[in-house]
Amino acid sequence: MPTPSNPVRECFAVDSDIFSSNIAPAYQPVIMRNLVSHWPVVQAGLKSRDELLEYLKTYATNDFVKVFLGPPNINGRFFYNHDLSGFNFERREGPFKDVLERLAASQHQQRPPAIYIGASKIPNVLPGFERDNTLGLISGDVQPNIWIGNAVNIPAHFDTSENIACAVAGRRRFTLFPPGQIKNLYVGPIDHNPAGQPISLASLQEPDLERHPRYEEALKHALVADLEPGDALYIPPLWWHNVESLDSLNILVNYWWENLTELTGSPKHALIHSILTIGHLPPEQRRAWQEYFEHYVFSEDNPAEHIPTEKRGILSRLSPALARQLKNYLKQAVS
Repeated sequence: MPTPSNPVRECFAVDSDIFSSNIAPAYQPVIMRNLVSHWPVVQAGLKSRDELLEYLKTYATNDFVKVFLGPPNINGRFFYNHDLSGFNFERREGPFKDVLERLAASQHQQRPPAIYIGASKIPNVLPGFERDNTLGLISGDVQPNIWIGNAVNIPAHFDTSENIACAVAGRRRFTLFPPGQIKNLYVGPIDHNPAGQPISLASLQEPDLERHPRYEEALKHALVADLEPGDALYIPPLWWHNVESLDSLNILVNYWWENLTELTGSPKHALIHSILTIGHLPPEQRRAWQEYFEHYVFSEDNPAEHIPTEKRGILSRLSPALARQLKNYLKQAVS
């Protein structure tokens, strides 16, 4: 059984120029050591757990947040139930301050329930926190999210956005898989999953290679990033990542942003539409459509290079007028 041991590349003293010119274009995960170690919230956590919680309470509102609650016997792994008809945890909503108090109380339990607040907008639940703990690598228009929990494990999943994840308190281990390993990850349902994105059904901690034999190949390509408080990890879009919170109190702040323009739509929507229109065709036709997608969408060559510029139609350079034309065509076609 191969154990993921390939380390993610590390960089130190990263600034916005290094990030935009060197890190993001490479489309590889990168650990940015000590990137946010100067944040007041990180410094509070390094002093004590109580000081960290008091620091958060100075900003906290009673806005409702979504919470995952799991019994102790799931060992922190939020997942499906035995037949994938439901999940092994409950989804609840509650005031942020109250959930924070419950999480603080769980620190004194020998075998606490799994508690996890995911992707809560900081300007809503901790207004002012984002001004006192700033990233500086990306546009200030990108709103940060906070993730708080005890020792929990989030199965491998992907995001369609660029992602910078900053470890604030507690240690985190990310195990990352390149997009090309999707065929070896035994991905669960697209439209029925724990938190909005499909997850790998293979267990990183207890892999069952009789049930998931190709997972062994995925593990050979896995990269591992261990983060200490103050470290940050850049995760490119569509890279799979399993996230383990290794301490009894863990806090992470992340930033998501996309490079889409107002003219375009979501590639994920295009994928769903392709599943509808192409996924059920006979194999020979699917392979033929694959060639057409390769030619018109994925080739680095211009498929309209041989056509006079003024006659290229929908293959012309994208403009607001052309985007409206394409969207109107799709609305009529889909309906």
